Amino acid sequence: KQLEEALKQSEASLKELNAAKDKFFSIIAHDLRGPFNTIIGFCNLVHEKLREGNYTDVQEFIGIIHTSTKQVLDLLVNLLEWSRTQTEQIKFSPETLDLAELVNQICDLYMINTRQKSITIHKKLGQNPMVVADKAMISTVLRNLISNAVKFTNTNGRIEISVHSNDHQHIVSIADDGIGIQKERIDKLFKIEESYSTAGTENENGTGLGLILCHEFVRKHQGNLWVESELNQGSTFYFSIPKL
Repeated sequence: KQLEEALKQSEASLKELNAAKDKFFSIIAHDLRGPFNTIIGFCNLVHEKLREGNYTDVQEFIGIIHTSTKQVLDLLVNLLEWSRTQTEQIKFSPETLDLAELVNQICDLYMINTRQKSITIHKKLGQNPMVVADKAMISTVLRNLISNAVKFTNTNGRIEISVHSNDHQHIVSIADDGIGIQKERIDKLFKIEESYSTAGTENENGTGLGLILCHEFVRKHQGNLWVESELNQGSTFYFSIPKL
Protein backbone atom coordinates (compact mmCIF):
# COMPACT_ATOMS: atom_id res chain seq x y z
CA LYS A 1 0.00 0.00 0.00
CA GLN A 2 2.85 2.36 0.83
CA LEU A 3 4.47 1.60 -2.51
CA GLU A 4 1.17 2.17 -4.31
CA GLU A 5 0.69 5.49 -2.53
CA ALA A 6 4.25 6.53 -3.38
CA LEU A 7 3.63 5.69 -7.03
CA LYS A 8 0.44 7.75 -7.05
CA GLN A 9 2.27 10.72 -5.55
CA SER A 10 5.08 10.33 -8.06
CA GLU A 11 2.59 10.19 -10.93
CA ALA A 12 0.78 13.28 -9.67
CA SER A 13 4.09 15.13 -9.31
CA LEU A 14 5.12 14.12 -12.83
CA LYS A 15 1.80 15.35 -14.26
CA GLU A 16 2.26 18.67 -12.48
CA LEU A 17 5.80 19.03 -13.84
CA ASN A 18 4.63 18.21 -17.36
CA ALA A 19 1.82 20.74 -17.09
CA ALA A 20 4.29 23.37 -15.92
CA LYS A 21 6.65 22.53 -18.78
CA ASP A 22 3.83 22.66 -21.34
CA LYS A 23 2.66 26.02 -19.98
CA PHE A 24 6.21 27.36 -20.07
CA PHE A 25 6.74 26.45 -23.72
CA SER A 26 3.27 27.64 -24.74
CA ILE A 27 4.09 31.04 -23.25
CA ILE A 28 7.37 31.18 -25.14
CA ALA A 29 5.78 30.03 -28.39
CA HIS A 30 2.68 32.23 -28.30
CA ASP A 31 3.25 35.24 -26.11
CA LEU A 32 6.73 36.05 -27.35
CA ARG A 33 5.84 35.60 -31.00
CA GLY A 34 3.02 38.17 -30.90
CA PRO A 35 4.98 41.17 -29.60
CA PHE A 36 8.01 40.35 -31.76
CA ASN A 37 5.81 40.18 -34.86
CA THR A 38 4.39 43.58 -33.92
CA ILE A 39 7.86 45.06 -33.39
CA ILE A 40 9.18 43.68 -36.71
CA GLY A 41 6.07 44.77 -38.60
CA PHE A 42 6.11 48.35 -37.34
CA CYS A 43 9.89 48.61 -37.71
CA ASN A 44 9.40 47.75 -41.38
CA LEU A 45 6.69 50.42 -41.66
CA VAL A 46 8.92 53.04 -40.05
CA HIS A 47 11.81 52.07 -42.33
CA GLU A 48 9.58 52.37 -45.38
CA LYS A 49 8.15 55.74 -44.27
CA LEU A 50 11.62 57.16 -43.62
CA ARG A 51 12.94 55.86 -46.93
CA GLU A 52 10.12 57.69 -48.71
CA GLY A 53 10.61 60.84 -46.62
CA ASN A 54 7.06 60.47 -45.35
CA TYR A 55 6.91 61.08 -41.58
CA THR A 56 3.16 60.63 -41.23
CA ASP A 57 2.28 58.30 -38.34
CA VAL A 58 5.96 57.56 -37.58
CA GLN A 59 5.65 58.85 -34.01
CA GLU A 60 2.62 56.61 -33.43
CA PHE A 61 4.43 53.60 -34.88
CA ILE A 62 7.45 54.20 -32.62
CA GLY A 63 5.10 54.36 -29.62
CA ILE A 64 3.65 50.97 -30.56
CA ILE A 65 7.17 49.55 -30.92
CA HIS A 66 8.05 50.91 -27.48
CA THR A 67 4.96 49.36 -25.88
CA SER A 68 5.56 45.98 -27.52
CA THR A 69 9.22 46.02 -26.50
CA LYS A 70 8.23 46.66 -22.89
CA GLN A 71 5.77 43.75 -23.04
CA VAL A 72 8.55 41.46 -24.26
CA LEU A 73 10.89 42.66 -21.51
CA ASP A 74 8.28 42.16 -18.78
CA LEU A 75 7.53 38.68 -20.10
CA LEU A 76 11.20 37.70 -20.31
CA VAL A 77 11.81 38.91 -16.74
CA ASN A 78 8.88 36.85 -15.46
CA LEU A 79 9.91 33.80 -17.48
CA LEU A 80 13.46 34.02 -16.17
CA GLU A 81 12.38 34.46 -12.57
CA TRP A 82 9.81 31.65 -12.78
CA SER A 83 12.29 29.23 -14.38
CA ARG A 84 14.80 30.02 -11.64
CA THR A 85 12.22 29.26 -8.96
CA GLN A 86 11.63 25.83 -10.56
CA THR A 87 15.34 24.99 -10.40
CA GLU A 88 15.71 26.61 -6.95
CA GLN A 89 18.39 28.94 -8.26
CA ILE A 90 16.89 32.02 -6.62
CA LYS A 91 18.53 32.71 -3.28
CA PHE A 92 16.34 33.97 -0.48
CA SER A 93 18.17 37.04 0.83
CA PRO A 94 16.07 38.82 3.47
CA GLU A 95 16.90 42.30 4.70
CA THR A 96 15.14 45.01 6.67
CA LEU A 97 12.80 46.93 4.37
CA ASP A 98 10.31 49.77 4.65
CA LEU A 99 7.23 48.55 2.77
CA ALA A 100 5.92 52.09 2.26
CA GLU A 101 9.16 53.19 0.63
CA LEU A 102 9.15 50.14 -1.63
CA VAL A 103 5.53 50.73 -2.69
CA ASN A 104 6.36 54.33 -3.61
CA GLN A 105 9.35 53.22 -5.68
CA ILE A 106 7.28 50.68 -7.62
CA CYS A 107 4.44 53.17 -8.20
CA ASP A 108 6.95 55.56 -9.79
CA LEU A 109 7.69 52.92 -12.43
CA TYR A 110 4.11 53.13 -13.69
CA MET A 111 3.74 56.90 -13.65
CA ILE A 112 3.62 57.12 -17.46
CA ASN A 113 1.07 54.29 -17.69
CA THR A 114 -1.25 55.88 -15.14
CA ARG A 115 -0.99 59.27 -16.83
CA GLN A 116 -1.83 57.77 -20.22
CA LYS A 117 -5.03 56.27 -18.78
CA SER A 118 -5.72 59.17 -16.36
CA ILE A 119 -5.70 56.75 -13.42
CA THR A 120 -5.26 58.10 -9.90
CA ILE A 121 -3.39 56.08 -7.29
CA HIS A 122 -4.28 56.64 -3.62
CA LYS A 123 -1.98 55.27 -0.94
CA LYS A 124 -2.62 54.50 2.73
CA LEU A 125 0.69 53.05 3.85
CA GLY A 126 0.73 53.58 7.61
CA GLN A 127 3.73 54.57 9.68
CA ASN A 128 6.99 52.88 8.64
CA PRO A 129 5.73 49.32 8.07
CA MET A 130 9.03 47.47 8.48
CA VAL A 131 9.60 43.88 7.41
CA VAL A 132 12.49 41.45 6.97
CA ALA A 133 12.08 40.36 3.36
CA ASP A 134 13.86 39.64 0.12
CA LYS A 135 13.75 42.99 -1.68
CA ALA A 136 13.88 41.52 -5.21
CA MET A 137 11.02 39.09 -4.50
CA ILE A 138 8.72 41.59 -2.80
CA SER A 139 9.48 44.13 -5.53
CA THR A 140 8.43 41.52 -8.10
CA VAL A 141 5.19 40.93 -6.19
CA LEU A 142 4.39 44.64 -5.98
CA ARG A 143 5.41 45.25 -9.59
CA ASN A 144 3.12 42.55 -10.93
CA LEU A 145 0.12 43.45 -8.75
CA ILE A 146 0.35 47.18 -9.41
CA SER A 147 0.96 46.59 -13.13
CA ASN A 148 -2.15 44.38 -13.28
CA ALA A 149 -4.22 46.98 -11.44
CA VAL A 150 -3.20 49.61 -14.00
CA LYS A 151 -3.82 47.20 -16.88
CA PHE A 152 -7.34 46.26 -15.82
CA THR A 153 -8.50 49.70 -14.69
CA ASN A 154 -10.48 51.81 -17.12
CA THR A 155 -9.51 55.32 -18.18
CA ASN A 156 -10.16 57.83 -15.35
CA GLY A 157 -10.22 54.94 -12.88
CA ARG A 158 -8.85 54.67 -9.36
CA ILE A 159 -6.37 52.38 -7.61
CA GLU A 160 -5.91 52.25 -3.86
CA ILE A 161 -2.83 50.71 -2.24
CA SER A 162 -2.97 50.12 1.51
CA VAL A 163 -0.86 48.54 4.22
CA HIS A 164 -2.75 47.29 7.29
CA SER A 165 -0.97 45.81 10.28
CA ASN A 166 -1.87 43.54 13.16
CA ASP A 167 0.20 41.97 15.94
CA HIS A 168 1.97 39.51 13.65
CA GLN A 169 1.88 40.69 10.06
CA HIS A 170 1.43 43.44 7.53
CA ILE A 171 -1.27 43.00 4.89
CA VAL A 172 -0.79 44.85 1.62
CA SER A 173 -3.84 45.40 -0.58
CA ILE A 174 -3.99 46.69 -4.15
CA ALA A 175 -7.57 47.56 -5.12
CA ASP A 176 -8.86 48.75 -8.48
CA ASP A 177 -12.28 49.65 -9.85
CA GLY A 178 -11.66 47.91 -13.16
CA ILE A 179 -13.14 45.02 -15.09
CA GLY A 180 -12.96 42.40 -12.32
CA ILE A 181 -12.60 38.61 -12.60
CA GLN A 182 -15.21 35.93 -13.11
CA LYS A 183 -15.64 33.80 -9.95
CA GLU A 184 -14.97 30.52 -11.74
CA ARG A 185 -11.59 31.82 -12.89
CA ILE A 186 -10.28 33.07 -9.55
CA ASP A 187 -9.13 29.61 -8.40
CA LYS A 188 -7.07 29.25 -11.58
CA LEU A 189 -5.06 32.42 -11.11
CA PHE A 190 -2.24 30.84 -9.12
CA LYS A 191 -1.96 27.48 -10.93
CA ILE A 192 0.38 27.33 -13.88
CA GLU A 193 -1.39 24.33 -15.41
CA GLU A 194 -4.69 26.23 -15.45
CA SER A 195 -3.72 29.89 -15.57
CA TYR A 196 -5.11 32.21 -18.21
CA SER A 197 -4.51 35.72 -19.40
CA THR A 198 -6.96 38.47 -20.22
CA ALA A 199 -6.34 41.59 -22.27
CA GLY A 200 -6.36 44.85 -20.35
CA THR A 201 -8.78 47.74 -20.89
CA GLU A 202 -6.47 49.13 -23.59
CA ASN A 203 -5.76 45.64 -25.00
CA GLU A 204 -2.59 45.28 -22.91
CA ASN A 205 -1.27 41.74 -23.15
CA GLY A 206 -0.38 39.37 -20.32
CA THR A 207 0.43 35.72 -19.67
CA GLY A 208 -0.88 34.98 -16.19
CA LEU A 209 2.65 34.01 -15.17
CA GLY A 210 3.16 37.10 -13.02
CA LEU A 211 0.52 36.08 -10.47
CA ILE A 212 2.04 32.60 -10.21
CA LEU A 213 5.41 34.20 -9.46
CA CYS A 214 3.78 36.43 -6.83
CA HIS A 215 2.18 33.40 -5.18
CA GLU A 216 5.48 31.52 -4.97
CA PHE A 217 7.44 34.51 -3.69
CA VAL A 218 4.88 35.35 -0.99
CA ARG A 219 4.89 31.72 0.17
CA LYS A 220 8.69 31.88 0.52
CA HIS A 221 8.06 34.64 3.06
CA GLN A 222 5.58 32.47 5.00
CA GLY A 223 2.78 34.73 3.82
CA ASN A 224 -0.43 34.34 1.84
CA LEU A 225 -1.77 35.82 -1.40
CA TRP A 226 -5.47 36.03 -2.19
CA VAL A 227 -7.98 38.04 -4.19
CA GLU A 228 -11.52 39.35 -3.91
CA SER A 229 -13.21 40.38 -7.13
CA GLU A 230 -16.54 41.11 -8.73
CA LEU A 231 -17.05 41.25 -12.47
CA ASN A 232 -17.19 44.83 -13.79
CA GLN A 233 -16.70 46.18 -10.26
CA GLY A 234 -12.99 45.67 -9.73
CA SER A 235 -10.52 43.48 -7.86
CA THR A 236 -8.51 43.65 -4.66
CA PHE A 237 -5.37 41.57 -4.33
CA TYR A 238 -3.96 41.01 -0.85
CA PHE A 239 -0.71 39.57 0.40
CA SER A 240 0.53 39.15 3.94
CA ILE A 241 4.08 39.26 5.21
CA PRO A 242 5.32 38.75 8.79
CA LYS A 243 6.20 41.87 10.75
CA LEU A 244 9.75 42.76 11.74
